[in-house]
Amino acid sequence: MKRTAISFFFLALILVIAGCEKDNYDEPTSFLKGNLVYNGNSIGVRSNALQLELWQPGYELYSKIPVYIAQDGSYSARLFDGDYKLVRLAGGPYEVNTDSIDVTVSGTTTLDVPVVPFFVITGESFNYSGGVVTSSCNVSQVSTQPVNVDNVTLFVGTNKILDHRYYEQRHILSSPDISQPVNHSITLDADMADRDYVFVRIGVKTQGVNEYLYTQVQKLEL
Repeated sequence: MKRTAISFFFLALILVIAGCEKDNYDEPTSFLKGNLVYNGNSIGVRSNALQLELWQPGYELYSKIPVYIAQDGSYSARLFDGDYKLVRLAGGPYEVNTDSIDVTVSGTTTLDVPVVPFFVITGESFNYSGGVVTSSCNVSQVSTQPVNVDNVTLFVGTNKILDHRYYEQRHILSSPDISQPVNHSITLDADMADRDYVFVRIGVKTQGVNEYLYTQVQKLEL
């Protein structure tokens, strides 16, 4: 009986030591960061709706590392130094590209990830007068794929996180003529008009694609 108790004691001690060794693994201290870009410019997306994937070949546990993209198109991942493959996933407001990107992470490493949007928004402007928010922008197709605009929408909100899921007011133009500037106008609700400022951005949705491509969020003084 005494021998059995001693055996259980040593077994428990081994498990405790093994657990401590597992807990004492160093945390990653390096960073991979960058932006989703088209022609060198960061593109706006819905916050944390889209992902990149990182894979590190050569390890027994070969599993993906999900990397979420912020609404301004930036991303950041805390990693161990080493060689990785970065994969652009389908589902964004841009063409599918299955080619992986090889990247060596050492310390803080910056890598901008190029994408080809279906449409881009340029020359956006926002104004406020007499309780009305107006905007104007140009929408251009840059993809060579046969795609069409579903809608172009002006979003207004009280929070910096602003997209087609999180907004207070919006104005939708369905299938607009993008050969001309696209203009929006929203009469603010009374509680919105009483504020000192709101946040605004414009999004373009491609037919058959769930996610919008957005301008960067701007603060509009009232």
